[in-house]
Amino acid sequence: MLSFLVFAASVFFLQQLEASGGGAPFTIRGAGAVLGDMDSGEVLFSQEQDIQLEPASLTKVMTLYLVYEALANGDLKLDERLPVSEKAWRMGGSKTFVRVNDKVLVEDLVRGIAVQSGNDACLVVAEHLGGSSAGFAEMMNSKAKELGMTGTHFVNPTGMPEPDHYTTPHDMFILASAIMKKFPQYSHFVKEKQYTFNGIRQYNRNRLLWRDPSITGLKTGHTRAAGYCLIATNEKDGQRLVAVVMGAKGRKIREEEALRLLRYGNRMFETVQLFDSNAVVRKLRIWKGALDNVDAVVKDALVVTVPRKERGSLDVGLIYDEPLIAPVEQGQQIGRVVVKLGDKEILSRPALAGQAVPSGGFVSNIVDSGRLYIGW
Repeated sequence: MLSFLVFAASVFFLQQLEASGGGAPFTIRGAGAVLGDMDSGEVLFSQEQDIQLEPASLTKVMTLYLVYEALANGDLKLDERLPVSEKAWRMGGSKTFVRVNDKVLVEDLVRGIAVQSGNDACLVVAEHLGGSSAGFAEMMNSKAKELGMTGTHFVNPTGMPEPDHYTTPHDMFILASAIMKKFPQYSHFVKEKQYTFNGIRQYNRNRLLWRDPSITGLKTGHTRAAGYCLIATNEKDGQRLVAVVMGAKGRKIREEEALRLLRYGNRMFETVQLFDSNAVVRKLRIWKGALDNVDAVVKDALVVTVPRKERGSLDVGLIYDEPLIAPVEQGQQIGRVVVKLGDKEILSRPALAGQAVPSGGFVSNIVDSGRLYIGW
């Protein structure tokens, strides 16, 4: 018998906006744009979210991702020094102004990328981690595939224009969400407003850091072909949003449009965390086992984004086959956590056994068989 156990009766429901067309409440002055909630993964606004565009220095978010991953894995240390090749020293465009044959602290290189958008700093870390710019690009593309960035292909670590170097606004939302969620210990770098290296002070090109205290990052980009691009993140009242604007006609336009998206998201939507990761959803009766109950748990946090004006009455429950008979292995799926609006299923996640429950002894099996037979 299929059972649906309701354990919460009042949460909010998101009617997800259409990816394009009439669902968009306004138009962004750019080639493509996305607003999303980094915790739930919900896209709250999109405009040409899958159009393939040159990313310019938004590329450096992936470069930072791979550096942060190497730091977190112990393959790189902030106080480690990396050598500067002549190729890195000669890099054009925005620069950290590293010097050829110097050995530069990784922490300085990270700030050089995050604050100064230094192409030279990017190449120093790329040559160290990937052996060359091309080798590092292979790592970038492998990570993009792993993260689900299906419309992206990288050729270099800097975003300098090259054939077949492209991404999409939606892929940049995926990447920005991943780096901010997975590496919070390094998130302060992209919030720094200025950095001085080799006696040269440079300011963060993300001017929103000066305009709104809720801004937490992330990266600007500009080339003649790409136009003006910006990934802006903010955190306000427990909500963490990502706004991506690509192909704008000017620096102020990209800032105004990104800020408009973030303020729209903060005003119109709310993030609700239903369960933490590894949370016990409910204890379920288990029959013919060494234990009488088993914990039904969710592996990952269960988060939804909801429109503030569309608060409804929802049922959040657990669907499972009854009776649940031992043995059960730890981690085995024993049901589904379901969020419903009326008869419509909105969200579903596996419910797993929190512990192993072996079969019970002879007596308990006989007793439980009898109880099941008479419907106790």
